[in-house]
Amino acid sequence: MTNRVHIDAPAGVVEIEGEKDFVEGLLAKLFPLLEEAGFGSRLARNEESAPRQSDIEGAADEEIIEENSGNGKARVKRKRSIAPKGHSCADRMLALKGEGFFKEKRGTGEIVTGLAAKGFTHKANQVAAAGESLFKRNLLQRTKDGNGPFQYYWDRD
Repeated sequence: MTNRVHIDAPAGVVEIEGEKDFVEGLLAKLFPLLEEAGFGSRLARNEESAPRQSDIEGAADEEIIEENSGNGKARVKRKRSIAPKGHSCADRMLALKGEGFFKEKRGTGEIVTGLAAKGFTHKANQVAAAGESLFKRNLLQRTKDGNGPFQYYWDRD
């Protein structure tokens, strides 16, 4: 009987054929090395802990399939893109606040228009989400008249 070893690193496949002593001896030598190297996993161990900047910038709704979820089924995760510091809707709303834009009560549509005047394009749902976040962090105040939408303002300066 001939001994045969086939290793496909990108696919994470190791095939060993041959006599029992040969297979057991080779597995004893290779197994610790394969485990330490993270052989067959999607990312090496040093890449798992810190995402690269290129991954963050290009991660807009990218699907990732996790194969080692433990239950045998593949699971789909979606990465969220993160805006660079100072470029989020909330940051831009804070800039408007600094210019006195929120001295009067403003609705979501007025805030969208105010941001557009500065050259920033945001949708009403983005402004509403950012407004809620700013309200929860006590950076903006809000009020609601009856069943109408929230009005955002700042009168604490």
